[in-house]
Amino acid sequence: MSSNLSALLSVTFSEAGDDHVIELVHQRDRAGRRHLASLGLEIYAPDGQPLGSVPIDPGQETLDLGALTRERRASHPRVMVLFDARYDERIFPYRPHHYGFLHRRGSPSAPLYYAVNAALGGVPDRIGATGINNFETYLFRTGGGGGRHSLILGNVSRFTAARAQVFSYHGGARSAQDVTLPPKAHAEIRLSPERDGRPLERVEVKALFRLASYVVGRPQDGDELVLFDHLFSYFK
Repeated sequence: MSSNLSALLSVTFSEAGDDHVIELVHQRDRAGRRHLASLGLEIYAPDGQPLGSVPIDPGQETLDLGALTRERRASHPRVMVLFDARYDERIFPYRPHHYGFLHRRGSPSAPLYYAVNAALGGVPDRIGATGINNFETYLFRTGGGGGRHSLILGNVSRFTAARAQVFSYHGGARSAQDVTLPPKAHAEIRLSPERDGRPLERVEVKALFRLASYVVGRPQDGDELVLFDHLFSYFK
């Protein structure tokens, strides 16, 4: 692989019962269609065990992730999916982040359109940050907006366990949870909707290196995703 190519490692999660389509290249130029130089895809179980790797035609613009992971998901309710994209900056004057379309099959709820979380590369200063902490945050509207909320965190490291702290804010009160993830493992961390009568307002994640991170929302009486959004870095 040419050293002139730039790299972008992005992560999403695929759950059973969802239609899930990934827009591999978000085209911005009507005068021409840009394509990645190469794209690899890896699938991991919650405990970090590999479930397969798939070479993807870089000429594709969309990918049916739900169909691709259905057989490999086996008995796992959710898997972590890593996209290893290589691109030529002479072709892409912008970073070719992926986007996802997500909808529970047969549900009357509105589909979700989201930006796939870029874990390494693609954003300056996010590679090799070993001496500082990474902070990410998410603000809830109207105290979480009802339903159940949680974080899905994934460790993209090959060899190192990730330790993180999750802080939940309910008014002026702050509570903390410690999370440890083996290499390539992921977990869903429940967030309390209220504490001492105060609703959930904000969540933060602090870790030594960047994790794949999404805030998810589910109905009180179901498990389908009605919110799926990555956290935002405010200090690197």
